[in-house]
Amino acid sequence: MELLPLVEFAYNNAPSATTGVSPFFANKGYHPNLLVYPEQDIASSHAHNFIVDLDELQGTLKEEIAKAQVQYQPSADSCRQQPLDFQVGKSVFIKSQYFQTTHPSKKLSEKYLGPYKIIAQPSSQLFTLCLPDTMRAVHPVFHVSMLEPATPNTFQQCSKPPPAPVIIDKNQNTRSSK
Repeated sequence: MELLPLVEFAYNNAPSATTGVSPFFANKGYHPNLLVYPEQDIASSHAHNFIVDLDELQGTLKEEIAKAQVQYQPSADSCRQQPLDFQVGKSVFIKSQYFQTTHPSKKLSEKYLGPYKIIAQPSSQLFTLCLPDTMRAVHPVFHVSMLEPATPNTFQQCSKPPPAPVIIDKNQNTRSSK
């Protein structure tokens, strides 16, 4: 427990593989000036041993942090959503969880709204959709995480009737967070 501050310092002073800078530098804008020079003459042998041990401990902690990052990277990458291939002109569904609709029960309403046609791609993660007039209170640009690809119906003779139009309540926030 007494080494926890040193572990925290070593972690905050180690450069991140993602950003290339340490969390300390990212927050403060400079690197902490804690240099250890065990080869210098120190009056007390106890202080010299403490500095040598501290230097070894920081080196060990940095190695352990780097090993842990490498060990957990595949697991973290597997949880990340793979980019979907959305293209202008294709149809997509919108996740309905962030919309306040006139349906009496959110639990029984549709999970996805649409399909709606993609009309533009402002950036690699954003898509502009062609929304109906009943959704004019909603901004038409959506993040890729809010979209699902629309798959064509493989059974041509069996078609589901389109759902009733979704009416967005103008008095409430259309994208409320949970």
